[in-house]
Amino acid sequence: MGRYPLKQTVMIRARLSLNRLGLRNKKVFVIGFNKTGTVSLHTLFGSLGLPSYHGVKWRACDDLQLLDSYDCFSDGRPKDVAKLDRMYPKSKFILQVRGLDTWIYSRLAHIQRAKERNTYRGGPQWDITEYSIKHWITERNAYHLSVLSYFAARPSDVLVVNFIRDASAATKICNFLGYEGKYDKPERNINPIKEYPLNHTEMLNKCISELRLPETELSYDILCPSLISNEMRDRFPADTSMRGNIRGNNVFEMGISP
Repeated sequence: MGRYPLKQTVMIRARLSLNRLGLRNKKVFVIGFNKTGTVSLHTLFGSLGLPSYHGVKWRACDDLQLLDSYDCFSDGRPKDVAKLDRMYPKSKFILQVRGLDTWIYSRLAHIQRAKERNTYRGGPQWDITEYSIKHWITERNAYHLSVLSYFAARPSDVLVVNFIRDASAATKICNFLGYEGKYDKPERNINPIKEYPLNHTEMLNKCISELRLPETELSYDILCPSLISNEMRDRFPADTSMRGNIRGNNVFEMGISP
């Protein structure tokens, strides 16, 4: 907490104390995958004076002491979104997303660095392999569909946002949480054009060929339409730059708080 100004630090400590006494229970759950700007989201919450936890222990959704203590949670998707919704009614959910290709490259680079440092702890679904890449692509599609379907009748409780690509993402998130005005996101989230290792690019290209994904879908940050039924394609947009209908007349402009 020392990295925040005194006002925010005092607010965080006071809210932590009230949380532990059971006097506050409204939460903010960041439920997208890792490598999508979660560290910056964690920092943003702290700048608002909100006690924020960034780590993996909350994902199991069964550590009540941890969940009761903090306001905001991030770093990877939780085991059971519906359970969190039931445990903490009136909470807000943020599905942070990222373009498919840059997300995969970021994951591969993360694993590569871990291997070079001899800190790698993984398995078949978390490795620099074609199997892992194909698993990530299909898992991402299925999970995003499940979240969008779950909140289809309650669009005001979820915000879908590309924190890395969207220059106004911090403002959208803060407004979604009830804070007025404009907010800047960390400069670290400016997404420069990078050159990726040739072997990573070749693996990704082979995977999308085997999955029969058109190259255009690599930039989509929500869904790969080629992997879902026509009915679901009509219900949800594939990218935060698109608009889509959720259950009839409820128009949900992705990336913008309803």
